[in-house]
Parts: sequence; structure tokens; C-alpha cells
Amino acid sequence: MTTEFVKLEMKNNPATTAELTGYRDVICEYGEKGYSYAGFVPVKSGPSGKLLEIELVFQK
Repeated sequence: MTTEFVKLEMKNNPATTAELTGYRDVICEYGEKGYSYAGFVPVKSGPSGKLLEIELVFQK
């Protein structure tokens, strides 16, 4: 089994929320390569616990 990790950063607004964009393109790209989406791992969070960075996990 092969596992790939793709790091994505959230667009963070310090006063409100963090927004993740571009994840659909990455999931589709890896699907076309024969990978299945396996989940995500939180990599970095802010002082309030808000996620700022994740890694998408793909396997085939």
C-alpha cells in the first residue's frame, strides 16, 4: 500500500474563522491517480484551538 500526504493551510481570519479552499481539486487529482481519500490529520492549530493547517491522507 502506498500512502501520500498533502499539506493544506487554512486562510485564517484572526478575528473570526479559518477557511479551507482547494481541497476538492486535490481530492479529485489524487482520485484520478488511483488514490482513495483516507482522511485528514490536524497539523497546526491556533491558540484558541482553531485548525490552521491539515494534511489530507490518500492511499492506494
